[in-house]
Amino acid sequence: MLTSNLPAVVILWIAHQLVTIAEQVLAFVRWIRRNARSWSNHRVQTRLSGRKQSHLENDMIELAVRKLDKIPSHIAIMLGPEVPNYHQLAQFIFWSLAAGVGYVSFYDHRGTLKTNYHRMLDYVRRQSRDDGDQILWTPELKPTDRLLPARNGFRRRAVISFFGPEDGKRQLLAATRTITSGLRDGSITAASDVTVELVDRTLQDSTFHIPDPELAVYFGSICCTYGMLPWQIRLTEFVPLEAPSLAEVGPAHFLNCLFQYAKCEQRFGK
Repeated sequence: MLTSNLPAVVILWIAHQLVTIAEQVLAFVRWIRRNARSWSNHRVQTRLSGRKQSHLENDMIELAVRKLDKIPSHIAIMLGPEVPNYHQLAQFIFWSLAAGVGYVSFYDHRGTLKTNYHRMLDYVRRQSRDDGDQILWTPELKPTDRLLPARNGFRRRAVISFFGPEDGKRQLLAATRTITSGLRDGSITAASDVTVELVDRTLQDSTFHIPDPELAVYFGSICCTYGMLPWQIRLTEFVPLEAPSLAEVGPAHFLNCLFQYAKCEQRFGK
């Protein structure tokens, strides 16, 4: 009797299990629907909180720099042993815009940042910013262009550049060849015409006439240029960020560098 009824028992057991699973799935779906709205609100609030904090930081910087007698037109951020953190480094662009710094350059002696600059570019483009701000990326410009595009009414503009250890030597070598060629063809009449100003103009022809960095900030307690643009940094002020690490750098560290720069008195060899 038991043997004859076994298939029916098995069928009933399977049916019971299927019903139980279906009830559990429906309960899980109802639980997800109940919590989806709160999850969505939490994500929106988190994004809004981050954006609000970013705007507050920028407003704080914009207000603080009004007390400064001078602000660098060009700031360079130097990486030493630090591994590039593209999101964190991108904050320097927003802080510079808020401070009125028109040119921001990043230097990585390993060349990693220059090779992967698009990771920072993609992150910055996803962030909301004022319609009156323009961020111009020199790697995106045509190498044949000697001048930057017109500003076209933007209230603030930051020009972003990336450099590696090969750039300083390469630019000096190219400038030397140009000047030598000028001496040969007579466009430069005499060796005495080769001045600091001529070298400056020749170098700037290859970098969209971006001014030399007036301030360079670095991480850690040891100042090392790591071969960064030897000609362009001859008058640059080097200031430590005084942050424990790249991940912990904030707007206060950036502002501290600007305040230290404002106190510097450049004598230009006098």
